[in-house]
Amino acid sequence: MFVDTALRGDAQRRIREIGEAEIVVGIPTYKNARTIGGILESTAEGLERYFPESRSVVVVSDGMSTDDTVQVAQATPIPESVEKIVTLYQGLSGKGSAIRAVFEIAEGLKAQAVVLMDADVRSMTPAWIEALAGPIMAGDYDFVTPYYSRHPNEVAINDLLGYPLTRALYGQDVRQPLGGEVALSGDLVNFLVEKDVWETDVARFGIHIWMTTLAITEGWRLAQAALGTKTHDYKDPTVGFEPKFLQVVGTMFRLMTIYRRAWPALTHVQPVPICGDLEIVEPEPIPPALDSIWDAFNRGLSRFWDLWPTILTPENWDAVRENLRQTGEWSYQLDISPELWTRVVYDFAVVYNKGEGDPDKVVTALLPFYYARKANLIKQAAEWDYASFSHHIAQQAELFMQLKSYLIDRWESYLPWGQFEI
Repeated sequence: MFVDTALRGDAQRRIREIGEAEIVVGIPTYKNARTIGGILESTAEGLERYFPESRSVVVVSDGMSTDDTVQVAQATPIPESVEKIVTLYQGLSGKGSAIRAVFEIAEGLKAQAVVLMDADVRSMTPAWIEALAGPIMAGDYDFVTPYYSRHPNEVAINDLLGYPLTRALYGQDVRQPLGGEVALSGDLVNFLVEKDVWETDVARFGIHIWMTTLAITEGWRLAQAALGTKTHDYKDPTVGFEPKFLQVVGTMFRLMTIYRRAWPALTHVQPVPICGDLEIVEPEPIPPALDSIWDAFNRGLSRFWDLWPTILTPENWDAVRENLRQTGEWSYQLDISPELWTRVVYDFAVVYNKGEGDPDKVVTALLPFYYARKANLIKQAAEWDYASFSHHIAQQAELFMQLKSYLIDRWESYLPWGQFEI
């Protein structure tokens, strides 16, 4: 059901009580009872220490958590100089709706800067608030994304899709376009909150790639904040991941059509300034979870085997079959090189936007290839330090740019298969 605001009455009353604020920090939550207290304390400490002259508000925007997240957030003491709003958003269930509520509160309070912070981060310090909000409050930038290290075993959708595709399409070297810790100017918040997207996947996990893409393509001033390293609550990387993958990648692919007049002409990548001391910090180790990843790959292999040749070019489909190795009676592994991965992603992006089938199913059929590339990279990176891993990700991103002509050729010449149905 469409709602014209993400705010319930309690949040609207708090806006009237507070009046105005210069900085709003929003924390979207869903079942984060174990970590929300520490995030709140560090956030409030950062605001009090680094912005003592600015009126600040911390907003916990919750998605009907079934644990004690709301109760912990309400009970966590913070300095009197920092206001606190704990509210349940309304609208589609998802992170984007939670952020929409934060944006509406910031708009109502006429905030100069809005910081968004993930609720499950264990490495967050008060200095992160200064690093993110400082460039906005100084008036130098409109959108600040995080720049941090993560363990190679946590190789993520950002490394394999978000970063290389955003860089190649839109010509800005934003290392963490899906990062959950960002800062925005009040003007950018007002621009974004009025967009008619809150009944789409932007209201869910598509929110961060949407914000980054619009900030780039609509000409807002970008920077990155050096935050050191990021660690958060570990969980099996395949459990419940399919909806997130669908929402993030679907949004990314959909934006290619919206900005189709812009990205084909971009042939060079511009560096994005990094604010703060750039120090490579070795991330905390996490388990590789390779068995779980390959199990998920094999489930996808069975599910999408007949669909893949209708999406991939014959050459790429042949390469996939040639690199598929049987590892058991009913199990396989796929050796997918960075170049083949790039071509596969571009094939899927074209068919998503120009094919006649269900685009959501096209995105979901890409997920097993993502798992294979992720597993390949985790295995390769077993002996790497973070600098080596980061270098590999940069090389892969450059490959996306080098093969952009392949994407453009397929995009411009694609004819849908009239006979295939999804």
